[in-house]
Amino acid sequence: MEEQGLKGIEMKGPLVSIQTPVFNQEAYIGETIRSVLRQTYRNWEWIIIDDGSTDKTKEIILSFREKRIRYYRQEHAGIDDICQMHNKALDLARGDFIAFIDGDDLWPEHKLELQVKNFVNDDVVLSYGECCLIDSKGREIDYVKIPDNRNIAANNPLGTALWEFLLRVNSFIYDPTVLVRKASLEKIGGFVVFEGLAHDFATWFTLATEGAFQPLPFCLGYWRKHNQSLTFHHSEYRFRKKIEFVMDFVNRHRDKIELPGFSCGKEEIERGISLRFREYLDRFHYDRAMLLARIGMFGEAREAFGKFLERDRTGKNILINCLFHLSGFLNHDIVNPARKLKEKLIS
Repeated sequence: MEEQGLKGIEMKGPLVSIQTPVFNQEAYIGETIRSVLRQTYRNWEWIIIDDGSTDKTKEIILSFREKRIRYYRQEHAGIDDICQMHNKALDLARGDFIAFIDGDDLWPEHKLELQVKNFVNDDVVLSYGECCLIDSKGREIDYVKIPDNRNIAANNPLGTALWEFLLRVNSFIYDPTVLVRKASLEKIGGFVVFEGLAHDFATWFTLATEGAFQPLPFCLGYWRKHNQSLTFHHSEYRFRKKIEFVMDFVNRHRDKIELPGFSCGKEEIERGISLRFREYLDRFHYDRAMLLARIGMFGEAREAFGKFLERDRTGKNILINCLFHLSGFLNHDIVNPARKLKEKLIS
């Protein structure tokens, strides 16, 4: 693996090592770099591993001539090597803390400054915040808050977050908002490698058995959703792999998982996961249609909702289907605003 860049510079506060695997992100990487350069917290290094990009990604990165950026390039390995790329970056990291940003995501300028302060207590292994989902043009399409249940959000007592991670197979922690203690990652052997999964779900899941989380009720990252992103077309496959990981974890603990914040028998866990999987499949085409409409892919959205309509043909869903067709005609999403208005009126 080839390195290009200059040594990091000394600044006040603990060093943060930022990690970015990147592949063919010439459309967004410049904006991503500028969002990191605007950070009010200055003591960071940035390890970018280029997975053999064939566009102008490399040229754009190196054009910034930023001393804190350490650029590496490898032969293309593909989406299933993302976790290994993060482990390579972890081996290269000199910082006390690890942060994450994909080559098409963005940070608010105060992200690192707010989070570095959250590790005063030694039992805190991970800090995260709320996440704004944006489309290819940077427009907000959704907003994800930290969980309402504060014990789950803070993983307090230890293991409480598993009620979401394990029984709901739900990763409520979004990558661009995360800051992790490097020593905590090293304690669990680095990023948890599981076939078919990226670096995040299995690693946050495992860290929930190690220490406390520090959630912040602020937007700490902008996660870009567009049809060219690596994970966009693999959501069902990834969810099935998450279930496989969870069941592997359960089987390794035999009859019962016992932690201060989580205690559950194997049979109860299996029933809960089975129900969750059926729920996911029932809603898959509905949720996908809503996302596709948010990012302006109206033909694909109509097709996805049509598949949902085949299973649940009610008067309400027929009306929603008409809104999908109207959105395509207007080239503007009116489905999601209508849904949000209805939810607000009901609440």
